[in-house]
Amino acid sequence: MRQRKQFAGVVASAILICTLVSGCWDRTELNDRALVMASGLDLDANGRWMLTDQVIIPVNLSKQESITRQSFLTLSATGKDIVDAGQLLQTKLSRQYFLGHRRVIFIGEEAAKHGLTGIMDEYTRNPDVRLRSDIFVVRGAKALDALEIKAPLEQYPGLTIIKSRRFVGGTVGDSLRAFLIAAASQTSYPTLPVVEITRESDESSRSTFEFAGRAIFNKQLKLIGYLDFSDANYRLWVVNALGKRQVTFHIPGHLGYATVDLSQFRGRVHVVVQHGHPHFEVELTGQGLLRENQTNLNVKDPKQLKQLNDAMQHEVNDEVTQLIAKVQKQYKADIFGFDQALARQQPKQWKMMKLHWNELFPEAPFNVATRLKIQTVGLTSKNPVSSKLSQGYGSW
Repeated sequence: MRQRKQFAGVVASAILICTLVSGCWDRTELNDRALVMASGLDLDANGRWMLTDQVIIPVNLSKQESITRQSFLTLSATGKDIVDAGQLLQTKLSRQYFLGHRRVIFIGEEAAKHGLTGIMDEYTRNPDVRLRSDIFVVRGAKALDALEIKAPLEQYPGLTIIKSRRFVGGTVGDSLRAFLIAAASQTSYPTLPVVEITRESDESSRSTFEFAGRAIFNKQLKLIGYLDFSDANYRLWVVNALGKRQVTFHIPGHLGYATVDLSQFRGRVHVVVQHGHPHFEVELTGQGLLRENQTNLNVKDPKQLKQLNDAMQHEVNDEVTQLIAKVQKQYKADIFGFDQALARQQPKQWKMMKLHWNELFPEAPFNVATRLKIQTVGLTSKNPVSSKLSQGYGSW
């Protein structure tokens, strides 16, 4: 009897070990998952949510003939809310719907105007949603339209926007997380990058993406306005998140324009409180490479190079000053992190101003200081054509 109990104990232990080694019984194999790479959310005329997803089609790339196959499938479903639409979309798939690999989410303009509260509620509750996803508002169109654009250079069209964003100075993998942080704040206002859908050319019927700036949301997470592409990039500079920027400017007293390719950006906000009122100084630094000079200035001459450099700084200074003033007066929404700078640098003052920040921000005085330097001018001192024209050797 004793031996029989010992044998039963050994068998039970063996079964337990096999269970632990073999893994979870209810796990879902990769071959049973439908991997979503990009999603789109729209609001229809009846107030129902339409969810559109780009799902990967498994392709055996070892076979030459499979290279020409389409590598994705686009599906849509409409429901009472996002989860309901997702359940209905699942009925169209032979594999389990999985969002763990999704990197891009498009929001149609009408959905953005309606408000993103429900969307963000689902995204914060769903463990499969990646916080390092990127969200884009589709200006003047639906998210479905964005997901139907073809991208000949990329395997998955929905991911094209991420690669393109890197080359125009934006950051990737942070717009959802940044939006949620700003939405949770009592004083900051959330923003999202914006794309427009345009034709490739006047003669072509094919559509493509075009970055169109930044969307501004109120505290109810409803779209209230846009910044254009240039202003959106300058805002990134102010919040110290700009990766690339080219500045084209005019030099007073000279024909033509010059363009400088800037890098090593740094944006700082300094705060001084005087008589109970905050004063802000926005400091922008960077250095650049002269890419084009249509003027007759000799950039090898230090005095003329300084003239070019001063004109560039003046251009940036004016543009950023106008941007901040416009946001203060038109939207009354702190999208520059002035509240965060005040909280860090003047914590005691911030405790008194926090509850009234929405009234204080539109009237807060500020100054913009730019410290930019043209480091490299290339091998040519003058524009060869402009210099001859200025001497009377030709005419337009």
